[in-house]
Amino acid sequence: MVSGKYAALSGAVAREQSLANIANNLANISTTGYRKNRVSFEALLRSGHQVNRSEGINYSRIRKIGTDFTQGPLRETGRPLDVAISGTGFFKIRKGEQVFYTRNGNFYTDENGNLKTVQGYDVLDGSSQPIQLPALEGKIIHIDQSGAVSLDNVPTGARIQVFTLSDPGGLTRVGDSLFQAPAGITDQPSEEAKVIQKNLEGSNVNMVEEMVLMIDTQRKFEANAKALKNYSKLGEKQSELGTVA
Repeated sequence: MVSGKYAALSGAVAREQSLANIANNLANISTTGYRKNRVSFEALLRSGHQVNRSEGINYSRIRKIGTDFTQGPLRETGRPLDVAISGTGFFKIRKGEQVFYTRNGNFYTDENGNLKTVQGYDVLDGSSQPIQLPALEGKIIHIDQSGAVSLDNVPTGARIQVFTLSDPGGLTRVGDSLFQAPAGITDQPSEEAKVIQKNLEGSNVNMVEEMVLMIDTQRKFEANAKALKNYSKLGEKQSELGTVA
């Protein structure tokens, strides 16, 4: 009975963690370039006899919280330095010696013409060097689908590069729609992804989908909590019976 109580407790804890993940996804539904998290569960067996002899106890836990990198919707902004990625890949940015990857193409230029993110990080080109643009004031900025930047139809030589990674599933989320690549994950310029000017990519969180998932998870949490309560009551009755002379 005690082991069954712990099984119900593990199920309730796992569903509570899942609810927290859903709440985080919903909180970022309007965050540019945000990629939703998805939870996968696994069952642990305390005894190896469960399949053959219906023995053993299932303990539920979250196996992995992984990032879903499916494309988010594009939103037209009309702003020349807003760019979105159509296809797989990331913009590569740098702060000091730290390199990050992001789908958020909300870029600006500083007083020296350096292309920056909203956090002030350098946007890198295909050679992983910071992008610098000539004076933009009063000029028509055009960014083609390869990321090449022109001013008044004159090429600047600058290119906003999209990079693909050898294992995007291994990226580490660090906040602000940014990711870092652990050692062993490499990047290379993408030849297939397209850069869409005057657009930003929205979050890939689907509110209806998340709400349905939240209701289902909440019901499973309540079922585990009810089972836990019932086990506690049975334990109390068992204790009472044990004291009868």
